[in-house]
Amino acid sequence: MDRPFRFVVVTGPTREWIDPVRFISNPSTGKTGHCLASEALKRGFHEVIYIAGPVPERYQQVEGAQNIAVETTLEMGAAVRQQLADRTILVMAAAPADYTPAQISASKIKKSDKEGLSLQLKPTLDILKSIVEPARQLQGLFRVGFAAETDNLEEYAMRKLREKDLDMICANRVFKGETGFGENENALLIVDREGLQQWLGPGPKESLARLLLDRIELAVMAPAGGQRPKNK
Repeated sequence: MDRPFRFVVVTGPTREWIDPVRFISNPSTGKTGHCLASEALKRGFHEVIYIAGPVPERYQQVEGAQNIAVETTLEMGAAVRQQLADRTILVMAAAPADYTPAQISASKIKKSDKEGLSLQLKPTLDILKSIVEPARQLQGLFRVGFAAETDNLEEYAMRKLREKDLDMICANRVFKGETGFGENENALLIVDREGLQQWLGPGPKESLARLLLDRIELAVMAPAGGQRPKNK
């Protein structure tokens, strides 16, 4: 079955350079986004665009998709804005760095045994917030965000959904060795514009990608007031 929508998935971390040899990042591998793009291709979406940060080699490209590699949060934001269009599903499954050095050193910062190192940081571009106004000019742009949290999952998910004017948000708890970054399994709390909540998982990220795409397609294709999944 052909899906008359473009599918854009953004995945992986970003790097914010401190000096030529050090950077700020996180352990996101991009596996969830890779699984989503692969599943979208199987389902026959009109066009699949895969925007990936610096991820492990096995997740750098998706065969059959348009692959775009980025490194910094600014590069990721620019790539996302270039893909904004009518009848597009945008899934922001990436984990861009929240902060970047206020000043990047042109040379390697030398280690000192006597003094510590203090870095002045500033917020990076909030990619989803930056596209709120452009998105309002488009027809059929469906935006899905992700939120990785350690606590207050529901509260933070609802806040981000409103602040970033999303159609849906997927929130997950990050526990080292269990779920989240770098793990093979995950569990997602899905919240839509109406505040309807649904848990997916826990389970392998490949399975969750299929379930999440089912949920997205139901929301995109169903008319207003149409069939909705039951609250769980």
